[in-house]
Amino acid sequence: MTTLYELTSLDRYLADQQSLTVVDRVSQRHDQGARGLHREPIPLERPSAGQQYAFEVDLDACTGCKSCVNACHSLNGLDEDESWRSVGLLYGGGTTTPWLQTVTAACHHCVEPACMHGCPVNAYEKDAVTGIVRHLDDQCIGCGYCTLTCPYEVPRFNQRRGIVRKCDLCSDRLDAGEQPACVQACPTRAIRVTVVEVAAAVEAAEAGAFLFAGGSPAPMPTAPSPRKTIPTTRYVTSREFPSDALATGHFSVRPAHTHLPLVFMLVLTQLSVGAFGVDLALRAAHAPSQGLSNAVTALVTGLLALGVSVAHLGRPLYAFRAVIGLRRSWLSREIVAFNAFALLAAGYAAALWAGAGSAALTVLGGVTAAAGIAGVTSSVMVYAVTGRAWWRAGATSARFGATALACGLASVLVTSLAGGAPATVNRALGALLALTCGAKLAWEASFLRAHSRSRPPGRPDDLGRAALLMTRDLHRVTFARFLAGGAGATLALMVAASGGSGALPTALAALALATVVAGELLERALFFSACTAPRMPGSL
Repeated sequence: MTTLYELTSLDRYLADQQSLTVVDRVSQRHDQGARGLHREPIPLERPSAGQQYAFEVDLDACTGCKSCVNACHSLNGLDEDESWRSVGLLYGGGTTTPWLQTVTAACHHCVEPACMHGCPVNAYEKDAVTGIVRHLDDQCIGCGYCTLTCPYEVPRFNQRRGIVRKCDLCSDRLDAGEQPACVQACPTRAIRVTVVEVAAAVEAAEAGAFLFAGGSPAPMPTAPSPRKTIPTTRYVTSREFPSDALATGHFSVRPAHTHLPLVFMLVLTQLSVGAFGVDLALRAAHAPSQGLSNAVTALVTGLLALGVSVAHLGRPLYAFRAVIGLRRSWLSREIVAFNAFALLAAGYAAALWAGAGSAALTVLGGVTAAAGIAGVTSSVMVYAVTGRAWWRAGATSARFGATALACGLASVLVTSLAGGAPATVNRALGALLALTCGAKLAWEASFLRAHSRSRPPGRPDDLGRAALLMTRDLHRVTFARFLAGGAGATLALMVAASGGSGALPTALAALALATVVAGELLERALFFSACTAPRMPGSL
């Protein structure tokens, strides 16, 4: 048998470190008269009414060794680039009293899980007894919406499988009386599973905290507010955190995923609704309109948008499931509304072709427009409910509404010129298009001017980070967006200043449509890639 004297220096050092972090620490606390040193790693009894399972992390014991990460990865058979637990680092205190703290994080099994409420296919369930939030892999279609709604970025999209997966607190092991992988692997017993009172978790969340430093509730530095989802994980430490505590990587601002299928889907659906709405407005004003051409344009672009959106799914063959979550998911409502709009637009076009009466067309057109507006409103809410500042409801409504109006005007301008509408109508459409594009560009430029500098100095907020991305990493996309939008406005002005009829204005209008749509596609790409949000220390 190998003795300590036969070990290498490195072996002796590792043995000493293991002893120092467990045996000596417990022995020292025992000598000091501490009680209750032993903690069960898992509860001995199941939760009762008003309770649920939760992680508890002793930050004083966490060394950042990442044994929990490795154990979770191995035991759950995760892919090479997949992780359900992370370890981050907080720092602060300045040069005179430097302070470091490692933080291990996984799913918080929230009281009000945003991942479950936003899922369009009901691929999440919260156990009524244990409170564990499980992901149902077989039900998932891979839309990835839960990765946006969860403020802690817990669900992770698995590219190879085409679905999202997440921590389930090793529920099968808990049912068998075994510890979760991360709990069992932690050499310092910094992680355990405990039973918490749901009311206490709600109270802590309302106080803006799920960290207890020095016995008092406190916010976790740089982490999202717990008020939205009421996480149940409890972080405890005997130390007070310094006021300047930040997570490593806090100042690292990187572009997010662009989600190209969603970029095209959003712009095309808004073009479809905008074109239909502008045509209805012309008819309501008793101005000559190319009703059948505009209705067909709205129908074709709407169907194309719905087709493109399927490319965003990891499992596109199961796209039909996306209406299951209609009761609580804005994504399901968006899909239902736009499908209804496409069907109604087809009926409206058929009614026009058949020469239906004005009264019937007015009613059918109004219902179709209402479905389109409901679809665009649902699109706004899909992103607004995530709570990200860049996607707040007011700004997103302005973006999506202006896109619908600009693209709709550009589309109707082309069909109006091609159909030989009166010059006065064409010139008015061109002037209104130029005004809309110019106003939207001015609004976007004012945002960049207001937020491109760090606020407070050296610590940009989420909107400041978006502006920094647009003027730094994404400056080429930003420049191209303003160039295309400006070109579209200029071409629309040229149409308005021309005779309003003939081959040249028609060609200018076609170019205006192309550049306006290109500019809106670039703006929508920035909508995704410039978005940042608070995150747990250690999040990807």
